[in-house]
Amino acid sequence: MFSKSEVKELLLKYTLVQLYTDVVPPQFGVTTSAEENRRFQAETFGDSRLPLYVILEPLGDGKFREVARYEEGKINKVEAFKDFLRKPLEENGSIALR
Repeated sequence: MFSKSEVKELLLKYTLVQLYTDVVPPQFGVTTSAEENRRFQAETFGDSRLPLYVILEPLGDGKFREVARYEEGKINKVEAFKDFLRKPLEENGSIALR
């Protein structure tokens, strides 16, 4: 799904981050545990579903605003996921752009 050219092109417009909630790979110089990351996700987003796709707008000082959330965990509808990625860019081209 992520290798589809249309999806890949849309993802390139965002800065991608990943929150490790099972095991934090040691090559990242562990600063938090998977348990802390799970707790952060649940407290911050009120959702512990995996995977959770959220588009955030950085506000500075480590703060952010949630712009969009994809409602499926497993992506079953490619067009719906592309719309999820496309809509914030159309509404405000500056959100999360590189």
